[in-house]
Amino acid sequence: MTCRVVVVDDAEDLREMVAMVLTLRGGGRFEVVGEAGDGAEAVTIAEREKPDLVLMDIAMPVMDGLEAVPLVRGVAPGSTIVMLSGFPARTAEAGALEAGAHAYLEKGGRLAATLVPSLTEIMAARGA
Repeated sequence: MTCRVVVVDDAEDLREMVAMVLTLRGGGRFEVVGEAGDGAEAVTIAEREKPDLVLMDIAMPVMDGLEAVPLVRGVAPGSTIVMLSGFPARTAEAGALEAGAHAYLEKGGRLAATLVPSLTEIMAARGA
């Protein structure tokens, strides 16, 4: 089964990199069905696409990821939401999970190498 993904980040180059990693290293398990540059746009896309997975940054203009999480859960309750942020997990993970995210991953160093295995594990743990 293919996991339908929405990538949300205000940095277009990061969205493109994440989409490319999921496509090239995902072995056909991931399909990017939407991209958004802020939380408000993410809510609109999630409502339309009902993705299996939403990868969302925290710090974004218009509406940040923490504000968007409960709204995305409201319009796409079956979606798994993973916060993908540059903030260290020790300072931001608890707040992301309290907001309703299902998991937290840090951007940085080895993201390209660890993203697919991490998401595969998260989705398997959620039964997807």
